[in-house]
Amino acid sequence: MIIVVEGFDQAGKMTQSKLLAKFLKTKNMKSKIFSFPDYRTPIGKEIRRYLNGSRSFSHQVIHCLLAANRWEKAREINDALAENNVVIMNRYYQSNLVYGTVNGLDMKWLQNLDSGLPKEDLVILLDVDPDDSFLRKKERRDRFEENIEFAQKITKTYRKLAKEFGWNIVNASRHKQQVHQDIRQIVLKCIAK
Repeated sequence: MIIVVEGFDQAGKMTQSKLLAKFLKTKNMKSKIFSFPDYRTPIGKEIRRYLNGSRSFSHQVIHCLLAANRWEKAREINDALAENNVVIMNRYYQSNLVYGTVNGLDMKWLQNLDSGLPKEDLVILLDVDPDDSFLRKKERRDRFEENIEFAQKITKTYRKLAKEFGWNIVNASRHKQQVHQDIRQIVLKCIAK
């Protein structure tokens, strides 16, 4: 099973991914967390340079790199699934759809970049208000996160695509334990199917 935890910057994706992994352990389920972008890979290092402003790419190129970064990890994802892990994705290709369409790219083109990657069973959108996101992060933001108007477009697009694709929406502007309780309920329903 693949569970994707999505959302804008400082929505609590890594915190909730870790809490979910601990919860699954109480249910005797193994899990493995993947985070995207994965800055440790060769392509991930290029993405980091772009996000920090030391490299310049067109929107098409950066979104291709983001997809290629997921492809770099495809074998590891498949191996984790083969070992009966619940794979928890701290962002996956859904974020590329959101950011890509906000950057003016075609949805079908974006979807084709990840065609063939292992598919998710469940997507949970941590819906954080951009103002809350900006209050939570004090240090420098990357180029995708520094502009409040861009952040508002991203948040709006996440909500729109969540409705369109049937993603579960959780209010992430609340305390992390409240958010975790909602995620547990969503995951338990999915497991019970």
